[in-house]
Amino acid sequence: MMEKLNILIVEDNKIVVMGIKKIYNKHIPDATITSVENGLEAIEFLTKIENPQELPCFIMLDLNMPILNGIEFLEIIKKDEKLKQIPVVVHTTSSSVEDYKKCITVGISGYYVKHIDFSIYKNNLITIADYWKNSYRNKL
Repeated sequence: MMEKLNILIVEDNKIVVMGIKKIYNKHIPDATITSVENGLEAIEFLTKIENPQELPCFIMLDLNMPILNGIEFLEIIKKDEKLKQIPVVVHTTSSSVEDYKKCITVGISGYYVKHIDFSIYKNNLITIADYWKNSYRNKL
């Protein structure tokens, strides 16, 4: 049984990362939150994890990043037997239907457009974390 909630944030905007961490540290103080700045760093981080129980409970993924963007990252991990099981929630400013369709095709678990109203933004982040914290996958 997974004892602790592990979250991976893949986001190149340091201010966004700080905000997410602040919200999650207050709401889920025992969570382990790791952040990386692009898809390549995320792949490197994930492939170093040997124990499947230490994989993130979910990945919060931005789409528009340098080096390896969110969709390219998704295409890689969804082909990997170990990594394809990790739920990925896209967390982006893109409200493009085409981006959404590409992500659905690759196999995301959710798509969330960052809201400009902070209280809605915060509540959405908490809802996402609560869902995955209480999911069956996290109980395995």
